[in-house]
Amino acid sequence: MWNKAQERFRTRSLIATIVLIIAAIIGSLFYVIYIRGYTRQRSYLELKKATEETIDSIEGEFRTSRNMLRLTGRIISNSNDSLHSLRTNSYLTTGQVTSTISDIAILTPENKVIRITGSDFDATGILDFDSINDKGEHISSLFPDLDEPEINDIRIFVPIRRRGETIAFIYGTVTPTDILSAWVPNIYDGNAKVSVVERDSGKFIIDDEGRLLETIEDADIQISSISTDASFTDSIREGKRGYAIGKDISTGKNRYYCFLPMNIAKWELIVSVPEKDVYGAVRPIRTYLYVFLFFAGVGLVIYFLYIIHITTGSLVGIERRANMDALTGLQNRNRYEYFCSHLQQGTDGLACIYFDVNGLHELNNTQGHLAGDNMLKTIAKLIVEEFGDSNTYRIGGDEFVAFRYERDENLVRGDLAKVTAAIEENGYHVACGLAMATPDKKLLTVIKTAEEEMYENKRKYYESIGKEMRG
Repeated sequence: MWNKAQERFRTRSLIATIVLIIAAIIGSLFYVIYIRGYTRQRSYLELKKATEETIDSIEGEFRTSRNMLRLTGRIISNSNDSLHSLRTNSYLTTGQVTSTISDIAILTPENKVIRITGSDFDATGILDFDSINDKGEHISSLFPDLDEPEINDIRIFVPIRRRGETIAFIYGTVTPTDILSAWVPNIYDGNAKVSVVERDSGKFIIDDEGRLLETIEDADIQISSISTDASFTDSIREGKRGYAIGKDISTGKNRYYCFLPMNIAKWELIVSVPEKDVYGAVRPIRTYLYVFLFFAGVGLVIYFLYIIHITTGSLVGIERRANMDALTGLQNRNRYEYFCSHLQQGTDGLACIYFDVNGLHELNNTQGHLAGDNMLKTIAKLIVEEFGDSNTYRIGGDEFVAFRYERDENLVRGDLAKVTAAIEENGYHVACGLAMATPDKKLLTVIKTAEEEMYENKRKYYESIGKEMRG
């Protein structure tokens, strides 16, 4: 019968353990899937936020420059001064000083450019007044620089009108390099690459990788996945919003792309970031997740092996371990309560000695829990040497209770004094309480009396050292 009970216990414990492990594995898998999805979504939102920040910065600079050109153009329109006059030149000079663009000039219907230097420049073949006039106020695509044709510029054109007619255009010049260096915010610690594609032509007009005037189709961007229902190039051309993952040809590593349409022109802004930087902010979360899963897996394995180990032992051994304090080897509170419940009456000739360790909390805080453990083990050993391990219990973190069958209270107090002296020789201190049983007292009353004496002695101890007693 006993063997059958043991076998049932083993079987049920193993089944419960296996079910627990399977549940933990399934739960961990769902947790991993959730965390990976959460971190991916958060990283995409951060990438989108960085892209929107870049758009706001570039568009803000263009709007500021365009407003300055509008103001300067309005002043020239209302002045009735010649476009070649010194006063008009002063307006251009003032506009350039207060602007972030590199050059301000006037384009006449004869394709002549009036610059701050006062000399005219024939821009035929580079700028065409009629085509610019057809578009009205606008931000141009790339055109060769007037002085250095190998450099391409972006120009902001604003009409100068008199008597209802456009007599010229005032324009400001900025290079793609200036935009990248001065107008683009520092995102992803400078590891992001920014590109602007003109949607109608598909050409790069601003690009961190030097592909100016190349088309998006010729850029050889290897996209492996995209969030839109169109290809990467079609999504850019159509002004869509989305994300894409592709491979960097030079490094062979993944890059993440976010593309959004711009409002100031038919442009599409693309921000691309290496995978390690995209997930940089959430990488600690994933690291902690994998560390947690590792230790959880190790814990489950250890727990499984432990269950196997304890189920191979006898129920007697399990009961013994359940009633023993692991740190001190004394009987624990379970055994103490069992003793008390079976000895409520008939306590005549029983002495109860109640111990409470002083300074355990302070020792743990100052020297660590290992020092506190050594303290408890030393005190438990000294108590057991006097009162025996069969009559001594550790009933709390720093509380011990011992019983002795003895009618002479003075004799018990003398033995108790030996124990407290030995404890103090080891550098520790305990508060003690002693109560003697009588035939008319229940055990719980005796224990309560001993406990009250212990607390009174504990209070006096802390009062003597000038500290507040802990509860």
